[in-house]
Amino acid sequence: MATVLLATDGSDLALRAAARALDVLGHDHEFVTVAVVPPVFVATASVSPMENHPMLVDPELEAQLEGEQRAESAVDEDHLDRELGITSTHVVETGEPGPTICSAAERVGADLVVMGSHGHGWLQRVFLGSVSTHVLQHAPCPVMVVRRESEPEPED
Repeated sequence: MATVLLATDGSDLALRAAARALDVLGHDHEFVTVAVVPPVFVATASVSPMENHPMLVDPELEAQLEGEQRAESAVDEDHLDRELGITSTHVVETGEPGPTICSAAERVGADLVVMGSHGHGWLQRVFLGSVSTHVLQHAPCPVMVVRRESEPEPED
C-alpha cells in the first residue's frame, strides 16, 4: 500500500488537490495530511518599561498560537473524512513550508506528495519563492501539483 502525503494549508485549493489525487489514485492508500505553520517573525521597535510585564501578551507568541490553530483546523479529521471520504494520519509542523513538507515526506516514507499551487506570476515567484516549486525540486518522491483553476472570461 502506497503512502500519500497530502500537503494542506486549509484552502479550497488544497482540498481540491487532494480530491483530484483521490480521483486518479483511488482510496486504497495510506494517507498522511500535513499542515505547516510558518515561523512567526514580529518586529517591534518600542522600548517600554512595561515591555516585560507578565500581564502583557507577547505578540510573537500570540501570532504563533494563532498560526497553530489555523494549521490544526486545516487538518481537522471530521472535515477531511466528510469531504474526501478518507481517514488519514494528521501532522501539524512548524517551519518554512517547502522544506518542512519535504522532510515530512521523507519521515513518513511518502511514495507521493500531493499539493495545490496558487499559480502566482513569475515576479511573485522570484521575490517570494514558490512552495510547490521547492517541493518539486527537493522532495524524496514524485509530486503531484494541482493548479488553481483559471477565472472564466467574462461574457459580453
